[in-house]
Parts: sequence; structure tokens; C-alpha cells
Amino acid sequence: MLSMTGFGNGEKTVGPVTVTVELRSVNHRFLDVGLKLSGS
Repeated sequence: MLSMTGFGNGEKTVGPVTVTVELRSVNHRFLDVGLKLSGS
């Protein structure tokens, strides 16, 4: 196996706040993390 890519995401809402997390990894070398917060 020469290439391995991983992807995952999740979302949690508590009251008026929603947290969304997205993770991506390519070939164990790079990690891209995205985080979004919404609400007051």
C-alpha cells in the first residue's frame, strides 16, 4: 500500500451553539483541521 488517506467529521449541538470539526490526513504527512463554531 503506497497511499493512505483519512477523513472524518463530527457535529455537536448544545443549546444555541453548534460545533463542527473536520479532519483530513494524507499519507500520514499532512493534517488539515477545520473547526466551525456557531451560535451566541
